[in-house]
Amino acid sequence: MSSFRWRLFINLVVTYILTFLVYSAIVIILENFNIFGMSIEVKYFLAFVISLVIFLVIFFDLMNITLKYISVLSGTIQEVTAGYYDVEAPIEYDDELGLLAANINALAKTLKDKERESEILKENERLAFDAERNAEKQKNDLITNVAHDLRTPLTTIVGYLELIKNNEQLSKEDIQKYSTVAYEKSKRLQGMMDDLFEFTSLDQANVKVHMTTINISELVLQMVDEFYPTFQEHLLTPVIRISQPNLFIKGDGQLIARVFDNLLSNAVKYGQDNHEIKIEVLNDDETVTIKIMNYGNPISQEDLPYIFDKFYRSDSSRSSSTGGTGLGLAIAKNIIHIHNGQIFATSHKEKTTFVVVLNRLQVPD
Repeated sequence: MSSFRWRLFINLVVTYILTFLVYSAIVIILENFNIFGMSIEVKYFLAFVISLVIFLVIFFDLMNITLKYISVLSGTIQEVTAGYYDVEAPIEYDDELGLLAANINALAKTLKDKERESEILKENERLAFDAERNAEKQKNDLITNVAHDLRTPLTTIVGYLELIKNNEQLSKEDIQKYSTVAYEKSKRLQGMMDDLFEFTSLDQANVKVHMTTINISELVLQMVDEFYPTFQEHLLTPVIRISQPNLFIKGDGQLIARVFDNLLSNAVKYGQDNHEIKIEVLNDDETVTIKIMNYGNPISQEDLPYIFDKFYRSDSSRSSSTGGTGLGLAIAKNIIHIHNGQIFATSHKEKTTFVVVLNRLQVPD
């Protein structure tokens, strides 16, 4: 017999015993007292009726406890059916009703987990759709920006070459002048194409790098020396501070050199003449931090989060004198990410600082 049936049987037995005791007490009272001159048959019948009423009252009162619990379980089921999965049915009995309550709770948890999985799936689908849409936008932006950046020098080259071709009366000096302009524009066009191909190769997941031990202190000094004629041309004074002469990292020397070539070129391009360019190499036990600071017009706070995006240039800097492909900082960012480092920029008042953080390699003396 199940636990639930045992409880019903026990309720019935307890009710019967209590009713029998009450019936016996009523019979004794009625036998000892003459009430309204009732006969003995009437007294026994009255005792029976009173006992029956008491039996029903006690039995249903005991059963009402179970019925209330069943009502609670029914209400919980209705809430789960309505989609409220955070409800929990109380487990008050160690029988079929308790097992039912446990199953309700398990069902609610399962449905809640399924709902959460469904929400995650919908969110992943939304993210995938956004990623696909963003990829399409980036592709269109790539075509637009490449066309824009290549059209200007190409138009100039074609224009000067047509001028030379169609005008036989040009002097040697004019031909030399026009061909020089076309040559310079061709070199700029070649640089743009090189940047584009380099960025494309670095943007691939399977890019191959040749990792070696690099003395970053010496590399930075070497890069500054190579830029010395450029600094002189723009009346810029390099100020170098290196915390230790021998700081090492693990990386591809050519790629890391390209990063600092881009950052120093950027500092020269946007730095003011007769000012300093500060280069700092700092370290702690785990990292090496390189800072390149120039003084000039600051980068606006609206532009700052996007300066490492490919082809991004603020409108004020999109010109033939300062504008390149818009890929230099994007290339630097990709290289640093390949080396598991960080690169970011800060800009306020007249100072702009580019910061590169790389993992330090401890090399025994």
